[in-house]
Amino acid sequence: MPSMTRSRASSAAMSPPSRMRRQLGYATDMRNHYVSFLSANQATLAEEDIVPDSLKAGEAIVRGEHSIVSSGTEGATYTDLVSQMLNLQNLQRGWPRRTGYGHLGRVVATGPGVTNVKEGDRILTFSNHGSHTRANVGRFALHVSDGVTGQRAVATRMAGVSATALRSSSVQPGDRVAIIGLGLVGNFAAQLFQLAGARVLGLDVAPRRLEIARACGIHEVANATDGDPVARVREWSGDDQGVEIAIDAIGHAPIVAQAVDMTRRHGEVILLGSPRAHHSTDVTPMLTRIHLLAIRMIGALEWTYPIPASTERSRFTIERNYKQILEWIIAGRLIADPLISHVMSPRDCQVAYDGLTNKKDEYTAVIFDWSLL
Repeated sequence: MPSMTRSRASSAAMSPPSRMRRQLGYATDMRNHYVSFLSANQATLAEEDIVPDSLKAGEAIVRGEHSIVSSGTEGATYTDLVSQMLNLQNLQRGWPRRTGYGHLGRVVATGPGVTNVKEGDRILTFSNHGSHTRANVGRFALHVSDGVTGQRAVATRMAGVSATALRSSSVQPGDRVAIIGLGLVGNFAAQLFQLAGARVLGLDVAPRRLEIARACGIHEVANATDGDPVARVREWSGDDQGVEIAIDAIGHAPIVAQAVDMTRRHGEVILLGSPRAHHSTDVTPMLTRIHLLAIRMIGALEWTYPIPASTERSRFTIERNYKQILEWIIAGRLIADPLISHVMSPRDCQVAYDGLTNKKDEYTAVIFDWSLL
């Protein structure tokens, strides 16, 4: 990310755009508070000056309203588990590390060539946590109406990840789908597959997450610690053959073999969670089942899809997914409220990340409210 720190040269003279912003009531400089990881398991709220005149093409400064934490992606950075992942060319190494995942706020300044947003627009972006974040709106900006609560709107970010599993699958109405892991991403995935007409069984080890799933309208859930989860899913399928689709929504490597064992002939195993921790095992039994039963294993990383809705390269795009998800949240067809366990001041970021890491049954989703600074 380009530096947002005010340079000495920029303060020497005020450009015409700066004078115009002064006249409109915006200060030339803004103070940004942002979340930073100082080292493994240590989060803090840092500060810096930002200068609207330093914006590059496609950028905007967005005054923060709410931002949502990804316990998976951000959590792996917070604990430094991400350093175990292989072949990550763009891995942010060293400390401190800025962090963020989904950011909702209002545009207060725009850079050169920005035409899709204007000052005053309320937008969701893929930006770091911040009171005045520098957003790449040329890449993605979802307009959000004032009538949508901020907490529901920013939850769209996590449901957008879940949509990748749905788009990657060949699900048909009446298909049986097992979803392993009912955190934010798994819960939303279960809801989305139900909307597609599938019969869904959600599995988790945390009783609280099973309760939340029921509150979100996920009709059938099971505790994965109550006996053999593979046997439970096969029994639930009705013919002991397994499900058409099994989804790992956690990113825990040992679960993948279980998902394969849950899947019937010509079925699909979808890797929605990102595997990070090392795991050593004999994969031959899993590969043999995949081979003999013609099971498809599908990686469901969100960024395999193009972002702009205008592209002709793909039937599905990230922008299209997010627009649809926001519509469903507004209409009450996709339920977010029971998932949001904590709305916190960004000053309590250490408590938030510690809770998401070590109190998973209590902390299901954390949203930072930037008005609480």
